[in-house]
Amino acid sequence: MLVHSQQMRRRLARNIPVYYLFYGVSGFLIWMPIWVIYLQDFRGMSLTQVAAIESIFWITVVVAEVPSGAVADRWGRRVSLAFAGGIFCLGSVVFAFSSSYVILLAAYVIVALSMTLYSGAGPALVYDPLRQLGRTREYEKHIGRSEALAFGSMLIATLLAGPLVALVGYSATILLGAIAMGIGGLVALLLREPPRSEAEIAGRQHGQNGVAAAPNRPGLFRNMLGGMLVVWRSKLLLWYILLATLLSGVIMIVSDFLLQPFVVHHGVNPASGVDSGFAYSGILMSPVAGMVVGSLIAAWVASRFGERRSLILSLFAAALLFLVPTLWESLWVVGAIGLLAAIRGMTRPIATGYINRRIPSDQRATVLSMFELSAALIIAIILPQAGAVADSVGFQASFGLLLLILVGAGGLFALVWRLLHGREQRRLALTMQAQAKPQAGSVHAAGSTTPDR
Repeated sequence: MLVHSQQMRRRLARNIPVYYLFYGVSGFLIWMPIWVIYLQDFRGMSLTQVAAIESIFWITVVVAEVPSGAVADRWGRRVSLAFAGGIFCLGSVVFAFSSSYVILLAAYVIVALSMTLYSGAGPALVYDPLRQLGRTREYEKHIGRSEALAFGSMLIATLLAGPLVALVGYSATILLGAIAMGIGGLVALLLREPPRSEAEIAGRQHGQNGVAAAPNRPGLFRNMLGGMLVVWRSKLLLWYILLATLLSGVIMIVSDFLLQPFVVHHGVNPASGVDSGFAYSGILMSPVAGMVVGSLIAAWVASRFGERRSLILSLFAAALLFLVPTLWESLWVVGAIGLLAAIRGMTRPIATGYINRRIPSDQRATVLSMFELSAALIIAIILPQAGAVADSVGFQASFGLLLLILVGAGGLFALVWRLLHGREQRRLALTMQAQAKPQAGSVHAAGSTTPDR
């Protein structure tokens, strides 16, 4: 049901620019370009050890992802984002001053919990207002722009991270990121909470004198179970989520984990001095810039190639680009990694748009959390192997392993999903034909849609 009150329409539309601001501030993750070398240089850990503790981080995300999405659906996406900012700030402070493995592990768990509160809640806060405004086809554009702002903020953070490490050290640099996350949590409180249930959206729950009654929301466990069942029953969504998260997860392992020690391995260490810090930051800006570009062009790619082709073309392009760092041992391969990051930047807006159009609002954040859960599980499984291979054999072998996983598992997921997507489109076409028969010779019914390309 579309919202007709001008005041309510303005309130819902206001969420879009506020969400831009929230995502832009939250993107100032100045510790991201340095966290691996911080653990290696400052904490004396090997790449295998870093990968192991990072795997624990992603396992925590897996365990907490769906419950946190259910929290957002039950008590509000705005509340979830505000809590996430505060908890992330706390975890970053603990991470900056961790003096033992146990404290470091505690920091990882805190940050992992905060990440799960972010995922699902943000996209749901954008999609539901657009749905009630009748503008859902703008979803990829707005999510892409918000992520571009976040990555633009990350671009600035990356530029500053290297020189700041040389000037003030790792801990003080990480604290700046903690402050940004705390501010982001405060900005989240400016967001408006849209109706979160199908009953509210349809306007079916009314009290006396036309006053809307308080919605009867399902309990946390029921909401969580309902969201999981939506994905499990829809094999189409299940295989699509596996494909999209494998693609983004494998690229993330390269750009966020392997790239930092790879650059240091080639003699560029930010701790060596301000000049080296600027050089290090300049090199690491390539994948961040790629993410910005990918986020901005996601809506165009989805519109130009359609739901069915967009992700398949991204998978094919990523496989070709992975050949570059696999075959050549040089800092110049950072350019190819930047292009891979652009593919990752496109994947999330395209994938969450595809998912949003196929799920109910009641479990929207929970179902979108399943997307993040799948990504976390894939990273938790693959990352330790990639780190161990890089430590024992070399970076090229690690890139090659990721390429094999992408082609093998990604090809399988893509094949199954395309078959299921084709069935969905054929059913949609038959339904439209059946609805059109009684009205043969008359104008087409308003609001009808055509199957995707």
